[in-house]
Formats: sequence, C-alpha cells, structure tokens
Amino acid sequence: MKRFECRSLGQECPFSAQAETEEEVLAKAEEHAASAHNMQRGEETRAKIRANIREAQ
Repeated sequence: MKRFECRSLGQECPFSAQAETEEEVLAKAEEHAASAHNMQRGEETRAKIRANIREAQ
C-alpha cells in the first residue's frame, strides 16, 4: 500500500491519498494538487509527488 501526504510538499493541508499502487496515488494527488493548490499538471508536479510517495504504515 502506498501513501502521499500533501504536507510533504510543504503545504498546510490535511489531504492524503492511499492506494495499492504508486500510479493510483499519483493520479489522486495530482488531481488534488491541480484543484486545491492550482498547481499545473505535468512532469514537474508528478516528479514532486512521486518523490514523496511512501509505503503506508
């Protein structure tokens, strides 16, 4: 199980995404980043998110 927390990008935001695969988490997190934080979709945003996806505990 993989997990991403918005706080890992320095945002004061309680959002987190959890899923079986990194790709599923990435899709959820990228959608949130675009809609909640006005971050542009693209490789730069994906790279930042991907670097902060961890194993769920």
